[in-house]
Amino acid sequence: MTILCDGDIRLRPVDLKRDMNSFLLWYNTQRVIFYSEGPKVMPYGREIIERMIKILFEIHERYIIEIYKKEVWTPIGDASITMGKTAITIGVGEYWEKGLGTKVLAMLISRAREIGLKKLKVSGIYEYNERSLRLYRKAGFSETEHFEENGYNCIKMELLL
Repeated sequence: MTILCDGDIRLRPVDLKRDMNSFLLWYNTQRVIFYSEGPKVMPYGREIIERMIKILFEIHERYIIEIYKKEVWTPIGDASITMGKTAITIGVGEYWEKGLGTKVLAMLISRAREIGLKKLKVSGIYEYNERSLRLYRKAGFSETEHFEENGYNCIKMELLL
C-alpha cells in the first residue's frame, strides 16, 4: 500500500501499534460514533478496534488521514477502500466542514481507479448524516438502496469508475 498526498493532506497506511491511541480517541468520541457507527453504538475498546482494522486489512486498503500543521503530520481520521465499503471518518471535530472529506474522497477514488476497481460502494449512511450524504453525492455516488438499521433509515450508495 502506498502513501497518497494532496497538498497538506495525506493518507498513509494504518500502523495499528502507532495509531491505536488515535483510534481510541476518535472511536470513543460520542459525536464521531453517532455519525460514523450509529446512535446506538457504544464507544470502541482496543479489542474491537484491532478486530475492525484486521478485517479491513484483509479485504483491501486502510488509511490514516493526516493533515500537515505546524511542520508535523497530525492524524485526524481514517479512511478505507474495500469492495463493499468506502468509508471516511474525520475523528477530530475541529476539521469537520473544512472540505477535507472532499479531498480525501477524491484521493480514494483516484486510488481505486489506479488499482483497477470498477466501482466503489458505501454500505450505509444514516439519513441524519447530511454531511456524508452531501459528500458522496457531490462526488457522483448514486443511491442504490434505502434500508432500516437499528430503527434508523440508511442509504447505500455506489460510484461506477
